[in-house]
Amino acid sequence: MALKKSKMSLKELNTNISFSEGLDGFSEKPKKKKKNNHDYSKAFRPKKHIVKNKFLEILDYIKSIPERLADDLPRNLKSLYFAILGTMVGFCFAILLFPNNPGVFAVFLTTLFLAPFIQKQIRYNELLVGRTERVESKGITLFKFKPSFSNKIDLSFKQLYYENKEILSVYLNFFLGIFLVVISLVAFIPQEYSSSLFSSNGWNDSLLPSKDIGFSNQSKQSVFLDIFVNNFSVMLVALIIALVFPLGAILIIVWNAVYWGVVFTQYSLTYALFYQTGFFAFLIPLLLSVLPHMILEIISYFLGAMSGNLLSVGISKEKIESDRFINIIKYCFILLAFAIGFLFVGVFTEVYIFDILKNFFFSLF
Repeated sequence: MALKKSKMSLKELNTNISFSEGLDGFSEKPKKKKKNNHDYSKAFRPKKHIVKNKFLEILDYIKSIPERLADDLPRNLKSLYFAILGTMVGFCFAILLFPNNPGVFAVFLTTLFLAPFIQKQIRYNELLVGRTERVESKGITLFKFKPSFSNKIDLSFKQLYYENKEILSVYLNFFLGIFLVVISLVAFIPQEYSSSLFSSNGWNDSLLPSKDIGFSNQSKQSVFLDIFVNNFSVMLVALIIALVFPLGAILIIVWNAVYWGVVFTQYSLTYALFYQTGFFAFLIPLLLSVLPHMILEIISYFLGAMSGNLLSVGISKEKIESDRFINIIKYCFILLAFAIGFLFVGVFTEVYIFDILKNFFFSLF
């Protein structure tokens, strides 16, 4: 009898084992569900997922093309490249989306395109304020980084130049790239279309050529005062916009580059037609004549905007009662003082030296 009882079928043994395992906390094996042959959504879902992933990969690849092309460029030329590309993209989308007033919207779209390339540099500049120290040894000048902030801040011109030369270089390249694109657009598209495209950006339908360009027959002192007051107000607007609006500095750069590009190119087209000369024979000496005071004045706008940006970041990140915040305010006032200095020299160059340069360069062409 014992021998018979010990003998169990293999099926009964498996049943007892699964039951005893269930008592110890294990669950029974789940029963296999029957396949639903009519559930077609599951069959098609993987295909949709694959298509979506492929589409996102293509978009990522397209977005990475500008950066891929810029990888082989020198560091200083990358900002120029992105400015040219961003201006063309901004104007294309503005023409397509806002055909009634594309010029104004092109400025804003170009600003949005260039914003990511400058925001990191603005934060980096705020980090450097008061945390770098100039060291001279054996005729070699080095700058070392101090993690802690010192109550004494070096506000010399060399120190200010070191801490801001990168962002100044980026701003100048942005300005130059936008300026060149706008000159090309105004020069090569029909003037009827330029009139509608740049109607809000400096285009003057009533422009008539005169016998002379410059200030030779005007009171230099009154002209100097008028231009200085006007440009000083532009610099203050740049500071206020940069203080309130994080992208204010780029907006000022884009607007001035577009405006000056339109004005100088329209002048060249009009005067070249009036005097029966080549377009570039008038544009090149004109640009060479205005280049000195244009660079000085645009640097003053940059410094004003940088002061506003730096103060904005300081307010948002530093404690108002801290020594660092007070020193940031001092730093911003020093930048503003340099901006006024550049503005003064630029206006002086425009009023008193432009005529000399104009006569010299136009005599060469």
